[in-house]
Amino acid sequence: MSATERGRVVWSPSPDAWARSNLASFATHVVLHDGPDCRDYPALLDWSLAEPDRFWGAFAEWGRIRWRDRPEAVLGERAMPGADWFPGATLNYAEHALAHAAEDPHGAAVVARSQTRPRVERRWNELLDDVGRCRAGLRRLGVGPGDRVVAYAPNIPETLVAFLATASLGAVWSSCAPEFGVRAVTDRWSQIEPKVLIAVDGYRYGERPIDRSGHVAEIVAALPSLDHVVRIPYLGPAGEDTWGP
Repeated sequence: MSATERGRVVWSPSPDAWARSNLASFATHVVLHDGPDCRDYPALLDWSLAEPDRFWGAFAEWGRIRWRDRPEAVLGERAMPGADWFPGATLNYAEHALAHAAEDPHGAAVVARSQTRPRVERRWNELLDDVGRCRAGLRRLGVGPGDRVVAYAPNIPETLVAFLATASLGAVWSSCAPEFGVRAVTDRWSQIEPKVLIAVDGYRYGERPIDRSGHVAEIVAALPSLDHVVRIPYLGPAGEDTWGP
């Protein structure tokens, strides 16, 4: 019996699915670097269970992980719960999320649609520039490693940009959709004491505009840790920020 229990097969992929998959590319990398012959998914799964440190070490190499501080080992402590993966290592999520910009700078990175405004598309080089500008702005506001940045905003490009900029600085990110009420938001964010709030002025539901400026003002008043509030003019035109703490 193999390391994993094999049950009744209820679905099978097309014959060439494995050959076209990223897992097959990884398996080829493993073989070329003196690893076991993982010729299919079950073999790769079995190896990952039998030798998790070798498996994930090979995966990190194949995935081109950009370590800031290299790990002392792949698996420092095997106990479960409490496994210690890549002890001593540091990396930056935003660096990895934006790495594709170097390979395909003019390809589409973000395509956004909403009821509030026309279709928005950002290329990888534009997204990289957006994140860099936002990062510089957050640094001017005093955001650094460990600080908390929160967003009262929907899933729009500006929210993504702010998240990546926050992550690039080593700061902590949290977000709530603008459909949330004031109490639901402040109950969450009062626990983490955010330094900067990024918020939309509102959104549309069908043809109906939903103004959230009043909610934002209440949220600001309930979070004394806030130093700055940044407005995203999503519902109306850009204007003076009147929400500052």
